[in-house]
Amino acid sequence: MIRKIIPRSEFSRNVITLMTGTAVAQAIPIAISPILTRIYSPDEFGLFAIFMAIVSILGVVSTGRYELAIMLPKKDEDALYVAISSFFICSLLSVVILAIVVVSGDALSILLDKPKIKKYLYLVPFFIFVSGSYQTLNYWLNRKKRYKTISLNRTVQSGTSNFSQLGFGVLGQSYGLIVGTLMGQIFSLLFLFRSSDGLKPKSFKIKKIKLFSIMRKYSDFPKFDVPSSLINIAANQMPSILLASIFGGAVSGYYYLTQRVLQAPITLISSSVLDVFKQKASEDYKSYGNCKSIFRKTFLTLTLISLPPSLVLYIYIEDLFSIIFGEQWKESGTYAKILIPALCLRFIVNPLSFMIYVAQKQVVNLFGMSLLFIMVLVGIIISDTSTEAIASISISFVTVYLLYLFVSARIAKAI
Repeated sequence: MIRKIIPRSEFSRNVITLMTGTAVAQAIPIAISPILTRIYSPDEFGLFAIFMAIVSILGVVSTGRYELAIMLPKKDEDALYVAISSFFICSLLSVVILAIVVVSGDALSILLDKPKIKKYLYLVPFFIFVSGSYQTLNYWLNRKKRYKTISLNRTVQSGTSNFSQLGFGVLGQSYGLIVGTLMGQIFSLLFLFRSSDGLKPKSFKIKKIKLFSIMRKYSDFPKFDVPSSLINIAANQMPSILLASIFGGAVSGYYYLTQRVLQAPITLISSSVLDVFKQKASEDYKSYGNCKSIFRKTFLTLTLISLPPSLVLYIYIEDLFSIIFGEQWKESGTYAKILIPALCLRFIVNPLSFMIYVAQKQVVNLFGMSLLFIMVLVGIIISDTSTEAIASISISFVTVYLLYLFVSARIAKAI
């Protein structure tokens, strides 16, 4: 009986391992959010959303996207040098950003029209270094199939971040959302580093010629994926900045809460599937020139999982937001309902679109992200109300996700 219940395939077991840790990690912010929304105001959430938008936009290019190439080399030695490249670029960029903040902090806060954010800008370089290092270590452990470690680490990061935010909030510290998040990322990074055998300085001697050779070999990642990823994250984070500038900080706070809550089920399963899918898809593609079997299986599974809860949430989500988070957050429920179609598609497409990286078709990603950025930017600017702006965001993402699904299926030779 037990054997019938426990999945037999390695893929399924690995997905469940990651889902277990992610489930706990996502349950923590969901459980704490109703408390945080009664401690922090929509304006404070709005300031936090703007800060995280800045960090996310810069963080996505902090490694030159070399961490994505860690999965590709056949030899661990080559993959190790890819990881070193990622660390090197991350460290260099963090120093450059710190210098910019020291010299131009006042100008940046004026440009953002948020004087309160000035004192937090000095934390940006630290966020960048920690985030880039975390991504590099995460991909290395993924290559080594250390899924239990990755799973446990997600709980460590989520627990530290959210309980720190709660603690600072109870003490009446408005900076709690930002500083609490940084504390979670630092603890998470230290945990991963302790678990990353083979990446510690005593384990290897760096050869400069070999390092630069590897960097040149995978130079398409910084050439094509850095701009496309920058445009992608800008399209995702730009609404937080523009909504605050055009419609007020509270609107940005409402939008952020919808992302915080609705991302939970997406991250729970979709990111866990991605961690396993990218390893299996990379392996099959290198061996057979296609990965149609795992692509079709993953697509069907994600579709069947996502549709029922999406339909239920679409009907009841407005009332749920008011009850759970407080009446002042009712507007977030309206935004959530509008965004559900886009989030449902994201749940399905996000893991499958890794095929673009497997086939090293970064130019396709650059085109797709450029299209998304333009659609989101224009949609928000021409909107007369915040609700219209949210609707335009949803339509933009649905359009681009469908495009990515088609292209990824063609690359995997699943259609």
